[in-house]
Amino acid sequence: MRSHYRVIYDEQCEVCQAGVSWLKILDHNKRVAVHPIDPGILHTIHPTLKVEECLRELHVVSPGGEVAVGADAVILLARLFPETRLIGTIAGAPGIRVISRMLYRFVALNRYALSKCRGGACHVVRPEELVKRSGLGAFWSCYVIGMIIRMPLSITAAIRDAIERIKRYVFTYRKRMDLLDGRLRLLFLGGMPCDVVPLIFGEQFWTVIYDGVAIDPGSPKMRRSLQRHLSKLPLNAIRAVVATHHHEEHVGNLNWLAKHTGAEVFVPPITAKLLIKGFELPWARRFIIGSPPPLQAPFQMLGEQLRTTGGCLEVYPAPGHSNDHVVLYDRREKLMIVADAFMGVYFSAPNPDVDSRNWIQTLERLLALDIEILIEGHGFIHTMRPDIPDIPGVVIRRNPKEELQEKLQYLKWLR
Repeated sequence: MRSHYRVIYDEQCEVCQAGVSWLKILDHNKRVAVHPIDPGILHTIHPTLKVEECLRELHVVSPGGEVAVGADAVILLARLFPETRLIGTIAGAPGIRVISRMLYRFVALNRYALSKCRGGACHVVRPEELVKRSGLGAFWSCYVIGMIIRMPLSITAAIRDAIERIKRYVFTYRKRMDLLDGRLRLLFLGGMPCDVVPLIFGEQFWTVIYDGVAIDPGSPKMRRSLQRHLSKLPLNAIRAVVATHHHEEHVGNLNWLAKHTGAEVFVPPITAKLLIKGFELPWARRFIIGSPPPLQAPFQMLGEQLRTTGGCLEVYPAPGHSNDHVVLYDRREKLMIVADAFMGVYFSAPNPDVDSRNWIQTLERLLALDIEILIEGHGFIHTMRPDIPDIPGVVIRRNPKEELQEKLQYLKWLR
């Protein structure tokens, strides 16, 4: 902790809570440690700290042991982060610092009144003397002031996320990545207007080729990019074409790819019924992604196993994201092509055919398998394995089973 800037704040104060939320998001390098005011630990942080003074103003103790108080503490923290450094520099400039201190004192003295006495106090008292009380008016006033205070932070976060999405889109644009000595190939797809999806929502489109099996070959509007990839692949690179589920960005090129490679098409039974019959898409999805053509013979029903060039993939039903979803698992490699049965921990897939009860049961079953490499359907690989290189915006260095467990807990919480 001695290498941290240590922030002592009033956890009963909504304004202070908003500031701490801001700090935690800005603190990418973990330079700051925050502590609610606790008489029992203040002397361990710095021998000069007193409860009454900490309740009166924010205190920050630097790694060198210097103590900044009030507006000076806020300015010190603002200068730590690139996003707020300019604000801190301006607020600390000669002449303006005096105004900053006056403004800080006003907010500090009236912080409970500004949040309608949250915590049961409209003046500064000891934390142990605070008596909590609640009411509808207090709740909504706290909510509104918290929202206003957090608005600049939300805007900053939105801009930062947009920049990351653009960088990732540019880095992966129509690329092919060969991993695991060429047994795993990632073909990034796109087209117009499909390309608005990764830019706005961060979902990439790709076809995964694993040990001679092409999984989810995209939609007709992505066909040109898929054709370019095919022209650079060996003639025998694809021996089977598989769909994990019926959604349009996964199945629009099944027959087309089989025709151009001589591969067989394998489709889950429920998926086959949906694709033969056809289904109506909302106009936005029709326009952006494109409707898949009806599934044409010849094709095979996907069974419990699928032969690959060097072995086999086990097929597991994985309903939840959609009723017909399956995942493919290589037990020897401990690799799972999970497609859309996992789309990040906190993404619940807002399509109308989601069944959270089935999804929870699916995740519980998948957690029984030994998984070291988890491949999503929209541009991410989760693994700690060193034989998968670091690829910015593609490889996420987290334990796949821990992420599946977090997803399971999140879905249970949503229910």
